[in-house]
This record gives sequence, structure tokens and C-alpha cells, in this order.
Amino acid sequence: SVRKQWYQRRVRVTGLAFNKEVALFVATETAVHSYKRVSDSTPLQTFLSSDGCGLGLSLLTDHHQYHQFLIAPKNKFLFFTVDDPGNNLPMDGTRSHIAWYRGCLVSVSFARRTMLKQDSICDLTIYDMSNKFIGFTGTFPPVKALLVEWGSLFVIGKNNEIYKLNEKGIQEKIDILKRKCLYDDAIQLAKNNQDDHMNLIKAHGDHLASKGDHDGAISKYIGTIGHVEPSYVIRKFLDARRIHNLTQYLEALHEANVANQDHTTLLLNCYTKLKNVQKLEQFIRSEGELNFDVETAIKVCRQATYFDDAAYLAKKFNQYDWYVHIQIEDKQDYRTALDYINELPSLEKKKENVKNFGKQLMDHLPEDMTEFLIQLCGETEDPPPPEEFIPLFVNRNDCLILFLEAIVAEQPESSSQVYNALLELYLRDSQKEECREQRTEQVVEMLQNDNARYDPDHALLLMQLYRLQPGIVILCEKRGLYQHVLDCYCENNEYKSIMDLCWRRGAEEASLWVQALRYFAVREDEESRGHVTEILQYIEQKNLLPPLMVVKALSENAKTPISVLMNYITRHIAIEEEQTNENEILIKKYSEEATKMREEIKKLKTEPVIFQTNKCTQCVKKLNLPAVHLLCKHSWHQQCFEELADLEEDCPVCSHDNRQTLEHLKSLDQIENLDQQFFRSVEHAPDPFTAVADFFAKGVYNKPVVIDGEKKSKLQVTRSRPRVTHEEVLSQGAGLGHKLSLGRRSCSITPLLRVSCSLNPTLTTPSLQHRTSAPTTAPTTAPTTAPTTAPTSDTAPYSALIPLLPYT
Repeated sequence: SVRKQWYQRRVRVTGLAFNKEVALFVATETAVHSYKRVSDSTPLQTFLSSDGCGLGLSLLTDHHQYHQFLIAPKNKFLFFTVDDPGNNLPMDGTRSHIAWYRGCLVSVSFARRTMLKQDSICDLTIYDMSNKFIGFTGTFPPVKALLVEWGSLFVIGKNNEIYKLNEKGIQEKIDILKRKCLYDDAIQLAKNNQDDHMNLIKAHGDHLASKGDHDGAISKYIGTIGHVEPSYVIRKFLDARRIHNLTQYLEALHEANVANQDHTTLLLNCYTKLKNVQKLEQFIRSEGELNFDVETAIKVCRQATYFDDAAYLAKKFNQYDWYVHIQIEDKQDYRTALDYINELPSLEKKKENVKNFGKQLMDHLPEDMTEFLIQLCGETEDPPPPEEFIPLFVNRNDCLILFLEAIVAEQPESSSQVYNALLELYLRDSQKEECREQRTEQVVEMLQNDNARYDPDHALLLMQLYRLQPGIVILCEKRGLYQHVLDCYCENNEYKSIMDLCWRRGAEEASLWVQALRYFAVREDEESRGHVTEILQYIEQKNLLPPLMVVKALSENAKTPISVLMNYITRHIAIEEEQTNENEILIKKYSEEATKMREEIKKLKTEPVIFQTNKCTQCVKKLNLPAVHLLCKHSWHQQCFEELADLEEDCPVCSHDNRQTLEHLKSLDQIENLDQQFFRSVEHAPDPFTAVADFFAKGVYNKPVVIDGEKKSKLQVTRSRPRVTHEEVLSQGAGLGHKLSLGRRSCSITPLLRVSCSLNPTLTTPSLQHRTSAPTTAPTTAPTTAPTTAPTSDTAPYSALIPLLPYT
């Protein structure tokens, strides 16, 4: 290696040190220099100080002091960097040794004792350079050297004794400082060691508050915002004398954006208590980011009667409801409130504010509010239903009429509630003399309007309540309640209207004529008698009432002359006499027919029947054996009969009428017992009314309907009944008839018979065989027209079902 000489002086060098910048510090007894290598040439030399130091009184600090060069001349400490002299720290005394230990300067100086020799004892002091306090002071015998190794500080005495100094922990140091009330030093120590120092600041604030230094305490508490619960601090300053300190702390909370609604309320209350309007306005009107709860601020301002400030906040931060609330309830500025509602951007907000404050606005600005509501309900997109605003018009019927008329004109499809309300308002006004005619015309116009969507039932109730006859007449006629219309006319003695109604609607509801007759019958004027004659002619023409009921109706007025009834009674007597004669002829005719039927039935039971038909009823071809002859005078080929007959016992032609007759008879048979069953159920039922309703719900007592056929009478019952089989009828035996009654008529039916016959060539007379037996072979010479006779015995088989016509 090449040696280069950088420094040559005739002075003793007392200290050397290299720092991280590859600079060399040189300390002598008279000066301090630094040498910094710039290139391979001669290094840059810098003179730093004319103060020197003795041997062992210089060192290089660590990173806590940024690796500065330290010397300890008499009565001071000097710190140097590469280019500039550092700090000058005055410190009395002469040092014999110095050392650097964990950011602390360890100094050994000769003790100043008057009673001892100067070199018999030394003072050892440890300076905490970062935290700027003396960490340790102690006395030792004369010190030979200071040694920092293995993380500890060793003191070596002249007699070779060794003392080891152990550093206390951070928390123990802090506790010592706290006991000495050195809170600033303790806080700084905690900060430097990155320890939690907020509790120390809180403790410092508590200490100052206990000493009465509230201003100093509040400044310390402000430093704990975000770490210490605000309520802890607030409770200490609730005294009215400390309100300015509390205000200072609350302002700091809001600046830190950690205030809640309660803090905002408390701060605003502090401003109001202090009457500090400037601070209050500065707080609520500040530009920039919001650091308080708006709603809470509004409430406090209203409570303190600062209504303008509250309104400013509500408007600035779009608190629509609060702004309207302040204008109406606090400032009574209804015009401003209505204009503000009208300018709201959202239809929902308009509706909400109208529902909340519409009644107050209607009371003070009725015309303007009505116009606003009409405009609001006329919105093109999703307009609110008008009926929601009807309650706002309490005691404002005139405004409500204008509102509803505008709504009906713009929205004819409005709900029935709108029309009903408008109709009722018209009726109320019709009770006033000055506007009765106008309102009555409007009511009639609405009722006659087919597009009006009022509720007919509700409207009719209103008409009857307010006794408006034109409305009652219109509604009743629309609903077909002509009896009510006639009652209305009768109540007001409107003869012409009564007769017009009868002629217009009498064909639909004939009872109108009867009611009109009873009305005019009790009248005594000549016009009424003329109407009675007219009504009697119509009743006689349509046969609406029996003569006795007509006479009874007219007899209610003792002054009705007999001439009114004379022609009517005479004509009816003639008609009754004619009907009596016709009935007598019919009775005689039916009696003869019944006698004839009985004789025919007797012949069928006791005499043979001769069949002379030679053609099949179905195919209309000549009959050949085997053949089927029925007592109803129909004859068939056996093959044709089997193809058409539903049952073996039925004639295909007569079977339909036979079955229908049997079903009707069965139904009538069941009806006979209904009365007893009905009364028995009602008597034993827990709830008789339920039993009666049940019978009627099932249609048990529906009126039977009689349908006249083309040539014979058929009885049709509206209720369905189970069918009666032919076996049940045959099981009754020959000659047994079922007899039932319906009104004044009675009918009977005989058992239905079935017979089969064939010709036997070996016999001179035909013999009867059962249809189901195998037929014998007929000879080729058998006569085709030979008469066939039926047996006379009641036990002979039958091959036909013969219904007997009903007789009276």
C-alpha cells in the first residue's frame, strides 16, 4: 500500500474518529479539524474550532445525534459535523473521561468538595441528549476508564474495581418522571421511544386541572382528541365558569371531525350562552367540509331562537322539511314556505311537505294553496291522487269545490271519491237560498253525465239525505228502481209524472200501475178519477189484478162513485161467465175421455189384443218371423228391435216419453215428503234459521215448471231426481198404478207390459211364447196376416211398455 501524509503538526493529537461520510475528525489540545477525501489527491481540510480537548475527551456519537464529533473542553461540550461546527452545550466543570452509551453522554468530572481532596472522588453524570435531561448522577472513586460493551456501561476505578451500570426500562423512567411531575420530559421520552404517550398527556392535563391551570389543562386535553373519550374531558368543564374552555375543546373536536350530535348541540349551546353571535355564524356559515351534524345544529338554533341561522342551514344543506318547518312554525312566513315547496325538485318531496304543512298553508293562503294543489295534481308524470288532499280543505268548501271542479275537468277518469265529494259539496250549497238553483243544476248535470264516476249507492243516499227530488228520480231510474221513483212522485202529488212513468216503464214493471191505482184511489179530485179510469183500462187489458183486489183498492176511498167501477165490473162478470161455460165443456170432455181410458185399461187387462200391422215400424218392410208386437201398436222385426231398443222392455219409439214420465213421477213422489222433512229439520235443528236457509239454498222449494208439448202435456220439475228403473215399476205387479197430485190435477200410470208372439203351424190358434224363448220354424204356407192375440191371464209375459195418458 502507498502511504500519504495528510497531517503534520507539532501538536499532540488527542482524538481521532471516522464518520459514515468517510471523513476524519482530528482533535488536538488546541484545535479540531476534519479531513474529507474528495479524490485521490490531497483531501479537503476544514478547520472547525480553536478549542481542543485532552486525551480521552473526544468521541463520535451514534445515530441519535447524527454521528457528530464531540469534544469536552473545560466548561462545555462541542459538537461538530464534517463541514460546520455544531452546537455548543455549556456545562460547568472539568471532565476526565467521556463515553457514548445508547444515545446518552456519560461524563466523569472531578467532584467539587471543600472537605475532600480533589482527586479522592469523582462525579459521574449521564446526559440524555435526545430528551434533554440528566438521566443519572452519582459519585465514584477516582475513575480510570469508561467501557461500553455487551450492551452495558462499565466504570473502572484506579484501583481496578469495576462498576456496572444497568439502564432502567422506559416505563420505569416514565414513572420516575411522573412522580417528579416532569410530564413534559416523560412525554418526550415516550415519544422518542415510540411508546403510548397519550395517557401521559391526559395525566398532565389532569395535573394542571387539579392545580387550577384550566387553560393549560384544556390545551393538553386537545392533544388527546381521538384517543381519550371526549365525555371524560367535557365532564370536567361543565361548570359555567369554564364554559370558554369547554367551547375551545368542542371546537377542536369539530375540527378533528370526531364530534357527534351531542357535541354539536353542546357547542352551539355554548355559543348561545356566551352570546357569541359572530362565532355562531362563523361556525354554521363556514365554507368547506362539513364537520358537524346539520340536523342537530338546526334544532339548537331553533331552540335558541336563531331562526335565520337555522333556515340558512336547512336551505344550504337541502333539509327541505326543516326549512318549511322553520318558515311556517317559527317565522310564520307562509308565502316563502309555499314558494319554496313549489320550487322543490322532487315530486315526492312536494307531496310530503304538502301533507305535513298543507293545512296551515290552506288556512293562511287558501287561494294560492288551491292553485298550487291543482298544478300539483296536473303533473304529467305520476301525479298524486287528488283524494289525498281533500282533508286539507276542512272548513274551506269554496276552495275545495274549485279544486275538485278543476280536477274533474282535467281528469274525467278520477276516482269515485272525487266525484262523491264534489257531489256532496254541491248538495250542501244547494241548501243555501242564494245558490240553490245553480247547485241543483250542477247536481243534475253530474248525475246525467254517463262519464261521471260517482258511486250510485252513495249518491242516492246523499240525495235522500238532502231531499233533492230530481237527483233521486235520476238515480232510481238509472238503477231500475221505478217503485221509488213513483213513491217520490206520489209524495209530491205529481200526477202527470206518475202517469208518464207508468206509460214509460209499466210494460217492464206492471206493479207500477197497481201502485198508481192505489194512490189515485184515495184522491178525491176529478183529475184523480180520470186517471183511475185510465189505469183500470190498462189493468183490464193486461189482466194485472183480480177484480176483487181492484174493488178493495177503490173502496179505501168512501167517496169514490160506483160509476168508476161499473163498466169494469160488468165486463169482468161477462168474461167470468164465458170462462165458466168453457170450463164446463172441458170438464165434460175430460170425463168422457177418462171413462174411455178406463175401458181401454180394462180391455188390456182382461181381453186379448189383436195385432194387424204387417210392416216393420223401423224398416217399413213386410213383417216376417220372428217378429215383436208391442201393446203400443208398434211391430218390429226382431233384429230391428234389438238394434234400436235401449232396454229389452222398452219400445224404441215410446221409450223416451216413458222414461221422462217415470222420472217425473219419482220426483213428485219425493216431493210429497218434503214438508214433513222440512218441519222435522227445523224443529230439531240448533239454529232453525240455518236449517231453513239450507233447504232454500239446495233449491228444494223451487217452483215446478209445466211445459206444454205439441200434442200432450209433459211435467218438468226443475230439480233433478234419480231415475226409476223399469224393474222397480214391473215389481209393482200388473194393474197397480201410482197416483200423485200436483195442484188440481192428478195422473196415473199402469205397469208397462211386454209380450212376444209367434205362429205355430201345428195349432189352429196361435200360441203365445216368451220373447226370449227359441222361436219355432214357421211353415211356408203360414198366413202372413193371421191375427195374433194376447193372453188374458195376468201372469202372461209382456213385450211392450205402454204409457197411459194422464186423465182428470
